[in-house]
Amino acid sequence: MAIQNNDIQVSGIDTKALSNLIIELNIARRNSRAYPKDHPAIGSSLLKALASYEGLMNMREEIVLGVTSDALMVAGVFLEKSNLVYRDFAHVLFERGIGALVLRNGLDIEELKNFTVILGLKREDILHQGGIEEVWTKAGIVSLSVRPIRYDLFSTTDEESIGDVPHKPSMEGLWERFARGLSQGGLGHDGSAENNLDPEILASILNRQSAQGATHETSYSAAIIDFMRQDDGTQTSGAGSNLPYDKLAVFISNLNPDLRRQFLSSSFDIRNVPNRSALEGIANNLSEEAVIETLEDISLNQLSLPPVIIGLLQRLSRHASTGRQGTNADISSEKDLFQKMKTIFREHATEEFIPDAYQSKLNHLITADTIPHMPTEDINILLETLDNGHIERRIGEILVNLVKESSDDTQEREMLTQNLSDMFAYFLETGDYRQMHRMMNQIEDDSLPVDIQDNLREQYVKHEILEEILNGLTIWGKPRFDEIRMIILKIGTPFIEVLLDRLSEEKNMSLRRFYMDCLIAMGPVTVVPISNRLNDHRWYFLRNLLIILTAQNDPSIVPLIRPLLRNTDKRLRQEVLKTLVFFQDPEAEKQILQELDSQENEKLLAAIQLTEKCQSPDILNKLLDLLAAGGLKQPEYEIKSAVVHSLGEIGRIEALPGLVKILVSTSLFHSKLLISLKTDVVRSLERYPSSSVKPLLERLASGNYEVTHQALESLRNISGKSA
Repeated sequence: MAIQNNDIQVSGIDTKALSNLIIELNIARRNSRAYPKDHPAIGSSLLKALASYEGLMNMREEIVLGVTSDALMVAGVFLEKSNLVYRDFAHVLFERGIGALVLRNGLDIEELKNFTVILGLKREDILHQGGIEEVWTKAGIVSLSVRPIRYDLFSTTDEESIGDVPHKPSMEGLWERFARGLSQGGLGHDGSAENNLDPEILASILNRQSAQGATHETSYSAAIIDFMRQDDGTQTSGAGSNLPYDKLAVFISNLNPDLRRQFLSSSFDIRNVPNRSALEGIANNLSEEAVIETLEDISLNQLSLPPVIIGLLQRLSRHASTGRQGTNADISSEKDLFQKMKTIFREHATEEFIPDAYQSKLNHLITADTIPHMPTEDINILLETLDNGHIERRIGEILVNLVKESSDDTQEREMLTQNLSDMFAYFLETGDYRQMHRMMNQIEDDSLPVDIQDNLREQYVKHEILEEILNGLTIWGKPRFDEIRMIILKIGTPFIEVLLDRLSEEKNMSLRRFYMDCLIAMGPVTVVPISNRLNDHRWYFLRNLLIILTAQNDPSIVPLIRPLLRNTDKRLRQEVLKTLVFFQDPEAEKQILQELDSQENEKLLAAIQLTEKCQSPDILNKLLDLLAAGGLKQPEYEIKSAVVHSLGEIGRIEALPGLVKILVSTSLFHSKLLISLKTDVVRSLERYPSSSVKPLLERLASGNYEVTHQALESLRNISGKSA
């Protein structure tokens, strides 16, 4: 997610590097809260964040990151407000009283760690310790610094100082101070704003500078807020009491729509302005053209409604009941006004969306004298619904439903689709894989337009997204393995090549096993991509590919893997033979027969192990020949013991006479090794049909033989299997 379009530059800052830093800081903060103190995931995310920090600050001395309740700014420019990660990080900073975050060179891992710890503190804890500046000083963080939110600027007292005589500023003086505040914000160098206080001229200057890209929203908003604060309900009641409101209303009415929107949405935020009467005074003096144009702008661009809109709507309400007053109105009829109001309120017809039972409870609460007592556990459940993650999940579900109900408006669809894509990226960044899976299921709903399904699917299967999903295995650890596997299998085929790339390089055995399990679970669709990689030079990678192919149980792969029998690595050749034997390939059985004649013990033992799944009569006879061969020194014992085990795995009753010969044989010089071999034989009898071996075991168990104890145990095991 980019901070903004590539053609927008923020004071020469590398916006991509800044975006990466914010994302990594947010991940480090979340890991610090989610894992125990010394968990490796915390250290890993801190190192990534530090690397991003150093990359960003490599060519700069200082960057100041401004903070609002739900947005970030650099050099007066808002970073992408729709970016959910930015909103989340801004909210966290704002909640802890941070108005600006100053980045400087020299940050070390310990300072960064302390920073994430502070972001994990509750707001109440920070206030209890003396505020964010005090907490910051105690943490010893130097390369990062904060500028606290000045809460004292959001309210005023009725007096300049305790004991002073109340001072009521001149109403005309308020307008003068406002105009000078705008001039200090950069309206011009000729002092025109101060020398000529006409509101229409002020507006025309701002409009001209806006067209040239030279406006300063922050400075102008501050000027309006200062205007409100200086009044703060101290205006006199008289003919001139509304004079500054009239002038400010004229000023706002003459602004172009973009500038007017800035003033109404940011400057008139009720959280920043303590004097509500001032808001209503200004709103009620706006021209009707400005009112209607603003309402159309809000409806057309789906903007949020700041508190000042209350005043606008009150004014429209009076207009509807008493008729237009003045000569500037251009609404053709009351019907036009009704249609505009209907457009604004069409999404707010609550009675159409609130269930009857819920509405009944609301009505009961309103009429009750006391608030009903709620158990603690119910309160905790409600508090969980206020968590940012929970809210974002619900927003995601709403977006999916909006897309389903969207009209044929291409622009509207593209906007909603982009919002869904951003939401998916947010869940990915925060490790909410269950919600990602739920959203993907919703997208596959037949009620969703096919073109939108295809568009979103293209977004979700991009290579960088698939890589980021797999990165979650190391970021979040084993607790998320099952959830990530669920996502991988949901996406399916696009993941095959990415998993194979990871498998070829992965050094961690647990992760290799995870990749292999996922590829096996995908089924036959993996056969062709794996076959295309059988010319790889790494024997261990080829061995893992053979294991996956064997699990697919597809005999068509036999011709593809036969050439690997010529590989120079004997470990790989052994795995190839094992795979070919599994598919009962005659060529593999011929090679095993040849190797059973080997005079090298190691090679002979490897061949004997491969015979466990062979049903060839030639191989069975060859094994019996090896069993009957003379000698019982340690090397011969190892070979005969391996033969006994393989014969047991094959389980053919033709082998029993040869085994009985071992049981009745004697040895003068190697009695201990012979007893061990007889014990191996008795233990292997459990794998043969019980009706064929049970009489022999009973005879051995009832006598006084070296293997009587093992015969009794084998009988019990056979009886247990039968039961």
